[in-house]
Amino acid sequence: MEENVVDFYESKKKLSLIAVGCILFVLLCMYLSYEFFFVEMNYLIGGVAALGGVFFFFCLIQIFKKLSNDKPHVSMTKEYLILYVLPDEPVQIRWEDIESYVPYEIYRNSFIGLVLTDEEEYRDKMPDKLKRMSKMNVKMGYPQYNIVIGNLKETQELLEEITIRIPHKNMVTEGKTVSSTNSL
Repeated sequence: MEENVVDFYESKKKLSLIAVGCILFVLLCMYLSYEFFFVEMNYLIGGVAALGGVFFFFCLIQIFKKLSNDKPHVSMTKEYLILYVLPDEPVQIRWEDIESYVPYEIYRNSFIGLVLTDEEEYRDKMPDKLKRMSKMNVKMGYPQYNIVIGNLKETQELLEEITIRIPHKNMVTEGKTVSSTNSL
């Protein structure tokens, strides 16, 4: 019997635009660090500009990894929600372990937070790189697992599938009216 899998991919156009922005910032930081190191002789600001360039270069590498990867960002099967936060280490979450979900937005980035019944179990299964990000989410009051939907091609379809697979009554809205037809 063939299993029905629904995949959701990140938009290559949006990722390409972000990559162009990162390239511009890397070039700007390189120019500024050159100016402050060698022309103005202000090493503090030159060092900050160089660190900014390194940061944006790291972001650029991550974006290129996503662009070259053919794996989906989110997959849904009959039994699992599979998150490819790190493409090489997917996280499988059983549907019955998802207690509720929280759609939210931070600085124009849209997310769906997943509230799990046993977060300790999934924290132990989490890859080490993801554990650090997860700890920051929990400290800031957000769910441990999140789906970034701002860069997805089919955002509405993902919301509809989640609404079907996780009962709508379990959606946490914090006093807001949120449904699968509302845009986030």
